[in-house]
Amino acid sequence: MAFNIIAEATKKLDYDKIHSVVYSDNLNFAFVPMPGLGLYDGDAIGICIPLNNANETTWTQLKPILKTLKSEFGCDVYDLYGGQKLGLLNSDSFKKNLLGK
Repeated sequence: MAFNIIAEATKKLDYDKIHSVVYSDNLNFAFVPMPGLGLYDGDAIGICIPLNNANETTWTQLKPILKTLKSEFGCDVYDLYGGQKLGLLNSDSFKKNLLGK
């Protein structure tokens, strides 16, 4: 089992640029490029967080990446566990689900 997030756009994404901006070897989650699976045939990125990595460190790593995907790359970000679009007003509810609180 895992927590899954999708970041999708209405346009083609530059996966190389995204990788250079957000990727680090020590991340507690994985990215999955999803060409053509975003809104209106745009691209998307899946983010998979294994349950054994559902902790405060992972949240600390994930939060700025989600903000970057939204602000710099124009992605809408959805929590597939709770079925909600993530934004400033509800990111704490996703954090509570992730941390089991």
